[in-house]
Amino acid sequence: MSRTVLVLVMFAVVAIILAGGTAFIIKQNKLNQMKRSAAQAEEKLDAKEYDDAILLLKRIESEGGTARSVFLLGKAYCAKEQPAEGIRCFNKIERDYPSSSLVPDAMLYQGRYALDNEGNAKKGKEIFLRILEKYPNAPVADNALYYLSRMSYDEGNVAQAKKNLEQIVKKSDSPARFDAEFILGDINMKEMKSPEPGPNDEVYTIKAGDNIWKLERQLKVPGDLIIGINGLNPKSLKIGQQIKVPRLNITIIIDKAQRTITLRNNNAFLKKYRVAINKTDAKAPAGDYTITVKNEKGIEYIDPESNAVFKPGDSGNPLGVRYLQLRRDVGIHGTNMPETVGQYAARGSVGMTNPDIDELYALVRVGTPVTIKGKNLQEGSPVKK
Repeated sequence: MSRTVLVLVMFAVVAIILAGGTAFIIKQNKLNQMKRSAAQAEEKLDAKEYDDAILLLKRIESEGGTARSVFLLGKAYCAKEQPAEGIRCFNKIERDYPSSSLVPDAMLYQGRYALDNEGNAKKGKEIFLRILEKYPNAPVADNALYYLSRMSYDEGNVAQAKKNLEQIVKKSDSPARFDAEFILGDINMKEMKSPEPGPNDEVYTIKAGDNIWKLERQLKVPGDLIIGINGLNPKSLKIGQQIKVPRLNITIIIDKAQRTITLRNNNAFLKKYRVAINKTDAKAPAGDYTITVKNEKGIEYIDPESNAVFKPGDSGNPLGVRYLQLRRDVGIHGTNMPETVGQYAARGSVGMTNPDIDELYALVRVGTPVTIKGKNLQEGSPVKK
């Protein structure tokens, strides 16, 4: 090979390398620009500016797109209540980006769509099971397990539902824990209220001289609960009758940020309720309390604007039925406005629906420990799960 030819070959090789390097740089710049645009779109999504987010993401798609941009576009369509458009995006992720870490998240959306929009429980179940099989360590695996638990519960397979839900609730960082606790709480309460004794219950035989108030003091279980579980007539107890007595050691945790009450029994999760919190943070100060008084008919309420007086037991009383006093000006109460539950809108300190305060009232005694934690979030802030 002549020197001239060799030089030409070397120039050609250098040109190819430079061209490849230039193409790589252009490609990287393009990818970086798409990432920046996707980040902007995500900010729009967080601000609920869905149309602007969709425009940005469609522009990314027209330039080739990424798994991230497709996923965000699907989320934007779902948030805008156009789930069919969203599902097309999630299907595309599984089809075109099979190695993406977003695949299990996209599958979760598909399963939820099959379950809630198509009414196809079989298809939804197959997708959730596939997530657990292929991606058991993915963050959304617990979400898939939650939906399977919900389906088992609806189908009457309570034992399977409880087993799965307890698995979720044991993980403090599980993204499905918040929702799982509500269903598990319903299961736990139904078991407690059933007259059938469980492994953690005591069976007591009524003796001569027994009355409800004596049993409450002796067994350290609220008389209301003993009556309700066993269908007793408190004025006519039958000597020799065997009754179920749950072993109770209740503690109450009120979370102002989540707007929830969580009950623990013997340090194990029992039940979670949604509650209303007074919008003035100081009306339910964080700290440790005990129940000092149980007011069966509630307490008097004076409207600060009209000065109207609502007596205990009045159906129009904004503090509803029942009142559990923690200190003179702080308590847990009912409400005649159940729509306020989950908001910073309690007229007193901590408001529950009347059926919920009825249930809680029957579970607790004077002296039950109560912890109020956290601070009010800004109005309209989402609940932290």
